Amino acid sequence: MRSIFTWGAVFCASLISFSQAQAATLCVYDPGGKTGDYYRMLEQLSLQASGWGTEVELKTYTDEATAVNDYRAKSCDGVLATGVRLQKFNKFPTTIEAIGGLPNYALLKQILSTVTRSKGASRKLVSGEHETAGIISIGAAYLFVRDRNIDTVSELSGKRIAAFDYDKPSIVMVERVGAIMVPADLGTLGPKFNNGDVDACYVSAPAYGPFELEKGLGNKGGIVRLPLAQATLQLVIRRSSFAEGFGSKARNFFLGQYDEALRIVQNAEKNIPAQYWIDLPKESLPGFDDLFQSSRITLRDSGAYDGKMLNVMFSLRCKQDSGRAECAEGKE
Repeated sequence: MRSIFTWGAVFCASLISFSQAQAATLCVYDPGGKTGDYYRMLEQLSLQASGWGTEVELKTYTDEATAVNDYRAKSCDGVLATGVRLQKFNKFPTTIEAIGGLPNYALLKQILSTVTRSKGASRKLVSGEHETAGIISIGAAYLFVRDRNIDTVSELSGKRIAAFDYDKPSIVMVERVGAIMVPADLGTLGPKFNNGDVDACYVSAPAYGPFELEKGLGNKGGIVRLPLAQATLQLVIRRSSFAEGFGSKARNFFLGQYDEALRIVQNAEKNIPAQYWIDLPKESLPGFDDLFQSSRITLRDSGAYDGKMLNVMFSLRCKQDSGRAECAEGKE
């Protein structure tokens, strides 16, 4: 009889433990809504989360600003949004999106692995009550132009470029090339470009189809095949709403999703008609590298970028290609 009572106590204790698991709500931005690739990733996360001590419910948003505002208003306990929208919560992880900081996907994978597995880096993912609990690649951001003859820094002068008015780095870069900034967000960028209100915009390949950017490209436009930045979706949570260790487990989950996220991006890049891609002449590249570096330094010194993250990315770039001009200068 004692064994029956013992097993009964264990079973009841398990039920109590399960019922007492923390419940949390995540506001998930995905332009595809509940059918979107990134929402489906969060569904997989929610299935695993109960084993980590937190029951997770998802609320989907196709408007990013609303999702972030609901998180600020504590209508949800976490939010998935682009890094550029989340800069105010923690500059260290959002600096991964620094202008020209990671020129290829191999370097992006290295930095995400470092941020996830290094204890020192993980500690910097906590800022006050907020913690960055995951980072998803949504592709390199490219410059979309309505006139494909624009292929040097100097030719951007005087052009109207759609830029996020909540993104200080993009504003700095537009000003540095002498272009005219036209405020936009993810909801208005496509229409402004397609209607000719701007001469250029920058987004990653997965936005090409949903934003119908082929309308703006027409017969004369193109896409400059030079990564301006690595766009990401990042999950920020309010730590008190989740079980201890949730953030670390979630970051490892998202790192495990890297190859799937990259597959989505590369498929989107392949699906863009080949005639739109513009490969820059080699003599144009130093001008862009100088623009990127000077912009990063300005943004670091003004407090918009995290200096330690910039230094890690600098080290990775020079380890991959020690012949880069910046490697001998060591400015970052």
